[in-house]
Amino acid sequence: MKKILYLVLLCCIVFSLAACGNKEDSSIKDFESTLKLSQNKGHALKTTVDELNIEQLDELSNKETTDKNKREINQLQNDINNKLVPKMTAYEDSIKNIKASSEQAKSLKKSYRKTVEQQINALKELQTFVSLCNQSIKANEDILDYTRLFEKNRSKVEKNMDNASAAGITTEVHILTKKLESNSRELKATAQKNVDTNNDKEAKAQIENDIMPLIESQIKDLNQTTISDSNVNAARKNTIEMYYSLQNYYETRKETITIGEKLDKIDYNKLPKNGKDLEQYEKPFEQELKEVE
Repeated sequence: MKKILYLVLLCCIVFSLAACGNKEDSSIKDFESTLKLSQNKGHALKTTVDELNIEQLDELSNKETTDKNKREINQLQNDINNKLVPKMTAYEDSIKNIKASSEQAKSLKKSYRKTVEQQINALKELQTFVSLCNQSIKANEDILDYTRLFEKNRSKVEKNMDNASAAGITTEVHILTKKLESNSRELKATAQKNVDTNNDKEAKAQIENDIMPLIESQIKDLNQTTISDSNVNAARKNTIEMYYSLQNYYETRKETITIGEKLDKIDYNKLPKNGKDLEQYEKPFEQELKEVE
């Protein structure tokens, strides 16, 4: 009797193990079939990366900035935002549809999710890099514009002062001239410290703590200066406009430093330039899946 019970128990165990094995096999098959749908999204993503011709960045970043280069980098950013990002989103979302009912399948899904996240993060860093390149170009263009505006207003000041001198307004011309010369010396000495430093943190601190407050105080002083002659008063107004453009110049200069710091944190050589560059992240998962199969 005991022998019969033992045989019955043994058969139950064997059938149970077989059932578990069949269930595990079924779970893996479900996983693999739904995995393919997600992998198709990944292939579409890689194809889009190839179509964007991201490798042109290497050439564009080493060339002098021209209107053509600016258009190409700006177009690349637009293509990333409008063509690549939707593919990235679809690829990430596809993970939710992968079936994983067994522990083994859940482990595989976790590894696959990590693969996708690494690929998406690499592309997001690429997106950030291109965006920063465009921001840098725009900021440097703004700096040139503020420099031109400064020179334009300075020319107006000189013309106003010449007109006042020709009209015999010597006293107010002398007062404003001395004030402007003093301001210029003070600004030059303060700005030189900013030019001499190679430390970005120090450069930004000098702009915030030294240069900007100095310009603000000089604007305030000019506004409080009593002037009656129309030409000298016009010179004062144009000087204030000149100082405003200088403020904008240094605010933008500070912005370019911040952009440069962010760019320095990105290793350009590690950014994905084509679809094949994304395949390096797939190897651990492929190995794990191979072991299961």
